Amino acid sequence: MKSLLMSSTVLFSLSLFATAPGPQYYRDLTLRVRTAAEFEIPMPGLKPTIRYQMAWDKPAMILPVIGDTHLNSRESYFLRIFFDRIYTTSESFIEINGEKLPLTCVFISGQDNRFMKPGASPLLPNFVIKVYLVANDFSCQGPIKPGWPATGGREENWDTYIYYEIRDPTIMLPTEAKLRYRWNEQALVLVDRGAP
Repeated sequence: MKSLLMSSTVLFSLSLFATAPGPQYYRDLTLRVRTAAEFEIPMPGLKPTIRYQMAWDKPAMILPVIGDTHLNSRESYFLRIFFDRIYTTSESFIEINGEKLPLTCVFISGQDNRFMKPGASPLLPNFVIKVYLVANDFSCQGPIKPGWPATGGREENWDTYIYYEIRDPTIMLPTEAKLRYRWNEQALVLVDRGAP
């Protein structure tokens, strides 16, 4: 009886892995990030605008990296995280109140919650995709500075980027946006969702 139960658990686990998508699925998801959008910094009496426009270039990674973590050794459910990095073309930019900075790289840090135990939390979305639109990182090596802490200074490599989260991959709408500009961070409000 015990061996029958263990074999059915193994088969169920294998079926979950068989239905889990491969790296190309997450690359296709990355390439659906909006190529343009406009935000405002909410300040009384002022309307500082931040916008970006980009075109995809070559990937910095051959395929996205995927990591699966089993939540319990006796269950077949797992949490999947993924990372991707893609360069943008030289025409891509972040514009902050008229100042244009080169948008050089897009870094994706995502979480695919669809393979967790059903009903774990109604507040947990199927996806949480964290998008970093990075200025001035031509090597696309961040977010941690290469060689840190031996190189000294700050741990992070990026001093300027637009960050937002996507929680619904069907519309890829930016939420929880913020701007880091020369190490200073401000919350952003989406005013124009731009091109998908």
